[in-house]
Amino acid sequence: MTRLFKPAVLASTMAITALTGASSAIAQPAADTFTFQSKVTNQVGVGNDGTGSVPYSGGYFVGTSQTAFADGSKTAGNYTCVSMSQPPTDKLFDIHMLCDVTDSQGSYSATLGCTVIDAATTNWSCVGGLYGNTGAYKGRRGTITNHSVGDATTGTGQWYR
Repeated sequence: MTRLFKPAVLASTMAITALTGASSAIAQPAADTFTFQSKVTNQVGVGNDGTGSVPYSGGYFVGTSQTAFADGSKTAGNYTCVSMSQPPTDKLFDIHMLCDVTDSQGSYSATLGCTVIDAATTNWSCVGGLYGNTGAYKGRRGTITNHSVGDATTGTGQWYR
């Protein structure tokens, strides 16, 4: 059985997640758009023994992110993500991921579905939802898209309420 996922690739996908961003401390408009960059700083693979004996692979990773909002405000944050590959015969996405992000404005979670663009060069793209937990994000919802190459991710998103 050929393994599609490598620990570094899986981690970069997760970094994707670092994704999101944050919200400005100013009163929130109806929707806040943002762009972000993130970088994986530590990763741990699970089921990635290199033998191909495990049909799925997963991982845990942490990293940093920088977010720029349409109003010009910026914020930096930290994230933690977990991810797992999906069965080749029963999937919409190659990988499912869950991330928690914290910055000076509060915390939020992101759920993502990711597609492997090129496993050999660790290119991944993801789409997902944002769920505000504390601070300026509390009760808010949003969407996110991103693309990762190696440990680096760039993306866009929008907080709706």
